[in-house]
Amino acid sequence: MTAFFQNKRLVSILSLLFLAVFLSGCASGGLLDRLTGGGEEGELGGAPVFSDTGGVPYTTQLHGVEKEGLREILRGSSQLIALEERLPRSLGALRRRADEDTERLKTALKSEGYYDGAVDITVTGKSEPAMVDIVVEPGPVYTLADFDIDYGGEVPDERPALSDLGIRLEKPARAPEILGAEASLLRFLERHGHPLAKIEDRSAIINREEKTMRVRLRVAAGAEAAFGETGIEGAPDVKEDYKRALVTWEEGAIYDEEAVEATRRSFASTGLFSSIGIEKGDAVGADGKLPMNVKLSEAPPRSIGFGAKYSTSEGAGADASWEHRNLFGRNERLRASLTVSELEQSLGLLFKKPRFLEPGQELTAEATLKNRNTEAFDEQGLTAGIGIERPWRENWRLSAGVVGEYTYLKDEFSGTTFQLFGLPLTAARDTSDNALNPTEGTRLTLNVTPYAGTGSGALAFTKLSATGSAYHALDEEKRYVLAGQVRAGAILGEETDQIPANKRFYSGGGGSVRGFEYQSAGPLDAQNDPLGGRSLFEVKSELRIKATESIGVVPFVDGGSAFDSAYPDFQEKLRWAAGLGLRYFTDFGPIRLDVAVPLNKRDFDDDFQFYISIGQAF
Repeated sequence: MTAFFQNKRLVSILSLLFLAVFLSGCASGGLLDRLTGGGEEGELGGAPVFSDTGGVPYTTQLHGVEKEGLREILRGSSQLIALEERLPRSLGALRRRADEDTERLKTALKSEGYYDGAVDITVTGKSEPAMVDIVVEPGPVYTLADFDIDYGGEVPDERPALSDLGIRLEKPARAPEILGAEASLLRFLERHGHPLAKIEDRSAIINREEKTMRVRLRVAAGAEAAFGETGIEGAPDVKEDYKRALVTWEEGAIYDEEAVEATRRSFASTGLFSSIGIEKGDAVGADGKLPMNVKLSEAPPRSIGFGAKYSTSEGAGADASWEHRNLFGRNERLRASLTVSELEQSLGLLFKKPRFLEPGQELTAEATLKNRNTEAFDEQGLTAGIGIERPWRENWRLSAGVVGEYTYLKDEFSGTTFQLFGLPLTAARDTSDNALNPTEGTRLTLNVTPYAGTGSGALAFTKLSATGSAYHALDEEKRYVLAGQVRAGAILGEETDQIPANKRFYSGGGGSVRGFEYQSAGPLDAQNDPLGGRSLFEVKSELRIKATESIGVVPFVDGGSAFDSAYPDFQEKLRWAAGLGLRYFTDFGPIRLDVAVPLNKRDFDDDFQFYISIGQAF
């Protein structure tokens, strides 16, 4: 172990060089691709290669369109522009491409309400490259004068207003809005008891003198229906009563498409099914009910997972897990996990039973056997607990339980055996859009755990912590995302030296203040080993830039410290670090490389730290 830390700077530099070469190969399509071509057919190393017959290079110019939005729609509709790099074999082929574009662009104009638009395309082949000029005269935009809905024989009790369908009269008669209104109308009727509603006919009449359009829809709403008998097929290893409990509608309730989608989400959330099909009957019965049928295909109930990470301060680590998601046929989950790293070796078991006593409520039981060896303390112990978790209001989850710990802790002076019992209480709210790579939303977690037990004497203290994160995309494509996190904590009831070392707060490391060694941003002893504290404050900020579809760049600033006082003492100096990260995006989440430099380093602090893991930093 001593030899490792003495040579960790060399290990850091070699690891950085290796990762840079690896990421460079990934970003450019791979070393093998670069040697053998790796591009589209007919290319060598990404450079165009022409056949013996050659091709006609050309450039395209679009004229006559001032409005940027319309200009982009026309450019997106033009095959001349889209296929510029696919050279036509001859000028004749180029002119045929231009002829096809003429009708395509006229259709695009009409879809935006320009029914008098004209398109003229000229191909000049005397120069190289050939010149293609697209001249567009959009003409006046037609407005929507009327949008009439004829329900035919049976008029539904609930009918949407035009504004509910996204229709605005006297505005441009755009095809996407009209087609979207049709889909919205059917969804509205399906949500209000008419599951078999359909559009029977549509007519759109334009008035060239008034420059207007009138749209008329003929709709067959069908009879109002209620949910009828529900059949469930497939997934025999899942108990029938559990599958039926996942259906959110009740027989006899008025049909609502939202209930159908809620049922689909209910089945999908279990992770037990590879496909979920929900079918309506063909006709409403004499009793006014519509039979329903759920068709399921069962997914493999078992899975294994692996993970790895490395940092200069914490060394290398790996995780492995095995999970069974249908242990007794009702979505009971058993997960076994193993962690092996230079600082920690642990074996854990986690059992979860969903829908415990009532829908949405989950029973959890877990046990962990752990051995940890850090600069602050050595730990060997067993922790076991049981609790209940349930949703509360919108986006919140609450949990409460009881936990027991039997732990031997040793620092450089002495060793003590602790027996603790705790009552962990947690409230968590999550509106983020992705678990591993969020771009919008917030996360908030509040923890309160009273502890009582024995160590060198009787103990009673309460540990409190709060963590909040926020994510905001700066552009519609979400290529630039601002991310921030604040974390604070306090321990009340005992002095620092009486609190078990594994319950104190520590700051510094890959999951904390990057740039400082693990646990080192806080109180230290005479040998500069971490002591831990009774309180904590940390703040992080990142700008996540997606440079390409697979590569991201992340400049960041972290700051924070642990404190000996019961509450964060901001008169003491916080430790600050800045750095730059790379992200390689994969289907299962981003692979993260962060390099951080301490801004207010102490004499014994390293010049930099780097970290490799899966997922964003927070």
